[in-house]
Amino acid sequence: MTVLTRPDVAHRVVVDTRAERPRRDHLATTALALMANTGVTSVLGLAFWAGASAVYSPEELGASAALISAMMLLSVVSQFDLATGIQRLLPQVRGRRWRPVVGAYGVSAAAAMVVAGGFVVVAPRLSGSFAFLGHRPALGVGLVLAVALWNIFALQDAVLTAVRWAAMVPLENGAFGILKIGLMFVFASQFGGHGIFVAWVVAMALTLVPVNSLIFAHILPSGPEPAAVAWPSALPIEDRGRVGRYLAVDYAAGLMAQGYTALLPLLVLAVLGTDANAYFYIAFLIAGAVRAVAQSMSTSLVVEGAHQERSVGAMARVSVVRYGRFALPAIVGLVLGAHLLLRPFGAVYADRGATLLRLLLVATVPHALVALYLGLERVRGRVGRVIAVEAALVVLVTAGALAAMHRYGLAGVGVAWLAAHTLVAVLVAPAFWRACSRPTPG
Repeated sequence: MTVLTRPDVAHRVVVDTRAERPRRDHLATTALALMANTGVTSVLGLAFWAGASAVYSPEELGASAALISAMMLLSVVSQFDLATGIQRLLPQVRGRRWRPVVGAYGVSAAAAMVVAGGFVVVAPRLSGSFAFLGHRPALGVGLVLAVALWNIFALQDAVLTAVRWAAMVPLENGAFGILKIGLMFVFASQFGGHGIFVAWVVAMALTLVPVNSLIFAHILPSGPEPAAVAWPSALPIEDRGRVGRYLAVDYAAGLMAQGYTALLPLLVLAVLGTDANAYFYIAFLIAGAVRAVAQSMSTSLVVEGAHQERSVGAMARVSVVRYGRFALPAIVGLVLGAHLLLRPFGAVYADRGATLLRLLLVATVPHALVALYLGLERVRGRVGRVIAVEAALVVLVTAGALAAMHRYGLAGVGVAWLAAHTLVAVLVAPAFWRACSRPTPG
């Protein structure tokens, strides 16, 4: 509280300076929490796969990597991209916020049972790489359960982020990472080459219970109600028809985005074999951790844009500046040290994967611009543009990778990935800057 006195005025003016203090920068805190989550999961993920490469053969690691990729791909199909929907819409829900969360959990888990069950029956007949699913029914049941659990695992992170509890995300993912590392060594003698996958599923199940107990018992009931706004929302929560169309189109876009990412290791497996897939998967995992930085900023933009739609353009500009200031120097260092990054996995991983890793790391820069553009357009409710961008990436990445890997091997996959993201970034850049210069239309 400040008291101002003017000599020409007979009374004092009292100003509450607390009202003039800037609001907490939720854009930064959410993004930093998600980046911390990226750091935690990346370090523990690298430790997990480094340990797996020491205990399991490249063939066993490649098979488990394919199984985990299949789990994630099936999750993409059955989750309906409800994580993005929760992040965009839950901040606007007033009262009984547990209801849409329970609905999202139930729908995605039920869909997982159907989709993954069909995969377990059909995949062994279509590809010899998944013949083990037909020989070991328990493993097939485990895959179905894993997809359902992974759906809920992804949605709980979206809930925590949407209600500004993103600081919990790195904690629960850290617990998951530590558990799966320990269990991976324990299960090596019990489940053979599939101990990697079993450890992943058991650790996930053990993490879900305490986190969701906290969400439903404390976080959702005690969270603040969304503030009323003085302008029309770009995506009014009460307009169920419009929300439904948004979710449907965004699901198709998310299916494309996550689908081609999860599909790529399977394509490498089919064309280049299990050993090459092991080398590819590790490099792709490391580059994915760097890509996740931009994705964290995009997610923060969606969540905070949902809270303050009029400011989303300014938030996008701030996000670009922050990415350039902090991420670009780190990417340069990682590109130069790509060979060293792969050394913990063994000399053969470094020799076979270094060039691929460098190409994937360079591609994270145009990917960042694309990710922020898509986040901005989701806030603005323009998912038609989102699906157009994702469709272009699907075609460019998959067609390019299939054409290039036959001739250039793993390096060809990296060239295709870099070329696709660079071209799309160039195409969306003008629209991105125009959108940053004006508020969300009412």
